[in-house]
Amino acid sequence: MKLMGKDITTAKVMAFVGDRLAARGLFAPAPSDLTPEGVAARVDPLSYNVQALEENADATRGLPLETHRDGLAGRAVVLAKQLFRKAGQVFINEALGRQGVFNGHVRDSYAQLSAEVIKLRQRVAELEQQKVVAAPPVPLPAPVLAKPLPPPPPAPKQPVAAKAPAKAAPVAKKPTRPVPAPPSAPRPPPRNSRRGK
Repeated sequence: MKLMGKDITTAKVMAFVGDRLAARGLFAPAPSDLTPEGVAARVDPLSYNVQALEENADATRGLPLETHRDGLAGRAVVLAKQLFRKAGQVFINEALGRQGVFNGHVRDSYAQLSAEVIKLRQRVAELEQQKVVAAPPVPLPAPVLAKPLPPPPPAPKQPVAAKAPAKAAPVAKKPTRPVPAPPSAPRPPPRNSRRGK
């Protein structure tokens, strides 16, 4: 891992740390403790996903049988699961056959798209390289000396009026007439509540 450039290597850093520890009376780690072979290689997500799809495309193939039980009970549970799987494999194949076909199409499509992405990445890298080689250096503009801006001109003064404007005479309001209510239907005669009269 090189975070600070090519001049700083792992061996130099470890030697520096060892010297500092030795100066303080502590022991430096043995050089055999760190091996570059122990570092896992960078995984390309595209190829990793294609490989994972390839391994898991067949939906009828079962996962490894496991149990959380130990001893004889655990072995009995695993044996029962194996027997159940073998007895039901015909039904599993029938139920998951279409899923296996679909998974195969997904795997093939993903592999094709991954190959296309890799080709496009290579093409972009080539074009960027051509752009860097073909582009002439852009001259930087000469620094401009900053001059202070002149102050803005003063705003023109408004002439002062000699007299305040006269107030407008109040407007007389016209008297309003009450609006008559719309005619309503005649009232029915009152009903007698007593019978017989």
